[in-house]
Amino acid sequence: MNKVKNSLLTPETIKSIVFDLDGVLIDSRICMERSWNEINNKYKLNHTFDEYFSYIGIPFLEILKIMGITVRAHKIKDDYFNYTKKYQYLIEPYKGASEIFSILKDRKIQTGIITSKERANAISVCSQFQIVPDEIITPNDVLLGKPSKDSGIEYLLRSGLKKSDVLYVGDMESDYQFSLNMGFDFAYARYGYGIIKNRCKKIDNLLEIINFI
Repeated sequence: MNKVKNSLLTPETIKSIVFDLDGVLIDSRICMERSWNEINNKYKLNHTFDEYFSYIGIPFLEILKIMGITVRAHKIKDDYFNYTKKYQYLIEPYKGASEIFSILKDRKIQTGIITSKERANAISVCSQFQIVPDEIITPNDVLLGKPSKDSGIEYLLRSGLKKSDVLYVGDMESDYQFSLNMGFDFAYARYGYGIIKNRCKKIDNLLEIINFI
């Protein structure tokens, strides 16, 4: 039987809500697919987008390693994220993506984003859609990305909070595992890209987060 994590967490104990980016705040699948197809053709990788997409949620270089792509990996990564900038116009925010941060700020809830997207790309997308968290943690800020604890530890250091203060919102199994590793409470964004079968909080849109504070 799956264990319900942090089941005793009450609204009064939630001092911070931290979000994944892709699949939670923004729908970037088409952008990612165009970008992957560009590097797949350029470097003759012979790996489908669906294969790549099944691993999203962990850092790009880790995905390449899992897929057995080791030659010129850093160049491939740089090109991929350059292509995502080219196709950024294809990204759409989920309903409430900007509004939820204003609501949480008004309720004195600290906010953050912990993402596997490169920092420059994450900041650009957040600026485009008026997504304004207190902190953004990316793989550029830490040694190891999700589901390693590094990003969570960095967030706690910056925010001055304890792990028991934080609710993390994600859509992939790697997000759930990250929150488990950190001791964060977790809410599954069911409208996103992944399937999480573990028992946990669930939302069908971003504004439902308000029910937990």
